[in-house]
Amino acid sequence: MSRRFAGRVCVVTGAARGIGLAIAQRLGSEGGRIAALDVSARRLEPAVNELKAKGFEARGYALDVSDRVAVRSEFGRIERDFGAPISVLVNNAVWARFMPLADIDEETSRRMLSVGVEGLFWTTQAAAPQMARNGGGAIVNLTSVSAAHPAKHSIAYSAVKAGVTGLTRASATELAPQGIRVNAIAPGMIGTPASIAQFDEATIATRQTEMPLGRFGAPEEIAALAAFLASDEASYLQGAVVTADGGWTVPAR
Repeated sequence: MSRRFAGRVCVVTGAARGIGLAIAQRLGSEGGRIAALDVSARRLEPAVNELKAKGFEARGYALDVSDRVAVRSEFGRIERDFGAPISVLVNNAVWARFMPLADIDEETSRRMLSVGVEGLFWTTQAAAPQMARNGGGAIVNLTSVSAAHPAKHSIAYSAVKAGVTGLTRASATELAPQGIRVNAIAPGMIGTPASIAQFDEATIATRQTEMPLGRFGAPEEIAALAAFLASDEASYLQGAVVTADGGWTVPAR
């Protein structure tokens, strides 16, 4: 395994499980010093222990990214704890509910937007000055193919992820002069326990047959792409949204 992130402080939000944990593991395996963030301290502790057991330098921070004051405080703490500014930020945290339009209430809407969109404002806002002082950095946001190809009952989720796509492109333009690259990944169906739990076996089988590759993606495949986008090898990518969906969106839908 290469050491593309040797010595670099890498922040991953929503890192306690699924895609976030896979990304933290991948960055750690390439020498990254991992600040793992999650709203759940209960889930975060075993995830950080798992990272440490693999020999990675890792610290956990229980944080609700929708809280701007807390984000600013914890990002300052991360820099102090590691003795170095943040070099990589992966915005993976999301709070999602799938339901018909008629059932969406204010509490659901506000929570999804505050975590899934506002949370990226606050983490990007807090990380960018550290990256600028360090000569630059890389931000990778997790959007979704649902932003442009919404599935049934995904109206709120699609709106949130469309916001992430727009935020990625706008912040890429604004932060480029500071040497900060901002790109995004738009995954399709990834086989995490949380994703699989949404469907029965028949639906899962049908969804897989619709995909040119004939299967769901693995969290590790998204992690590999995130590591590339965060690395110096992607030095000329700015404001890009890379689709990773097994070819699901290739046919006209």
